[in-house]
Amino acid sequence: MFHRQIIIAQKNHAFYHVPSLVVAPDGSVLAFCEERWRSPCDDTGECHIVMKKSRDHGQTWGDLVHLRRKPGAKYHMGSAVVDPHDGRVLLMCGGGWLQSADHGDTWQDWSPVVHDVAGAERGATHGSAPGMVKGYGAHRGRILWPARTIVSTDGYNDLSIPDRRQKCYSMVLYSDDHGATIRSSNYFLQGTGEACLAERMNGDLYVNARAYWGDHQRKTAVSHDGGARFMETPPDSRLREMDQGCNASLLRYPPALCGGRDILLFANPDTTGEYREHGVVHASLDGGRTWPVKKEVTPWGAWFDYSAMTVGRDGTVLLMYKTTPGMAGIPSSADGCCSMALARFDLDWIGIM
Repeated sequence: MFHRQIIIAQKNHAFYHVPSLVVAPDGSVLAFCEERWRSPCDDTGECHIVMKKSRDHGQTWGDLVHLRRKPGAKYHMGSAVVDPHDGRVLLMCGGGWLQSADHGDTWQDWSPVVHDVAGAERGATHGSAPGMVKGYGAHRGRILWPARTIVSTDGYNDLSIPDRRQKCYSMVLYSDDHGATIRSSNYFLQGTGEACLAERMNGDLYVNARAYWGDHQRKTAVSHDGGARFMETPPDSRLREMDQGCNASLLRYPPALCGGRDILLFANPDTTGEYREHGVVHASLDGGRTWPVKKEVTPWGAWFDYSAMTVGRDGTVLLMYKTTPGMAGIPSSADGCCSMALARFDLDWIGIM
């Protein structure tokens, strides 16, 4: 089974970017992203946080809801996660973090106590993959979010690739008390950000990060202590990275839905060229050490930008990604770059069942 559709369409003055995707405790799928107002660029003067909800595993979608919106304000999208302990959806975003106790129908402020890592600014989840909950080994139940930090803001320009290479690092935020208190890991992998995070079946945590180095390699790290400290591991040249990198998505397919098998899925624009095109899904059967399976989601020449993945209660993989309004072609102007598509597929389509 494979199906694609536009779920949030670009329209006058509204350009959509930075997706995040989670499944609420009642099985509803929540799709978040930014609504950049009047400009699709990172330095747009106004940006909102929006959400859509699906009650049928991503087949149909409700109305667009604005969670953060204020004229002239910039509220950037962060990372979402569901705490299985109490069913709350926790959303890190600009304008103040949010939480929902009713499957995304209503939202309230969420203000945890945050302990920062020494030597760097507070980690931010903007552009990073959705969070996760540890399910194996020590610290089971710990909530974790991939994040990026900056070691020096003195003269820093986020639009400067040299500045990103020298001052940006990956890190992880985590909570052992259901989001009341958040602590920070060490920072690692210089010149990276917008990372993905997954757990190996032995309880280790695996980070796969966007890299700004132009060497076409995703950077990786592993934690053996539940996410407090990460050690850098060799870059993964098997997952092709663009010259200045791009956000990607990563998840563990629920073992309960696949006979206990060890399956990680990774999606990104599989190109070293100029454009974000040719979206693919890679599959690993050994915790991200090797990636023997690759399946094309969009063809060459079709825009595939930032993405996020989750798995519905029915076992369907849901991949939300930024693309053109027609899901084909490379955007030639601001008029055709920023809609949100959803690809729905199963493991049979990937070829690993």
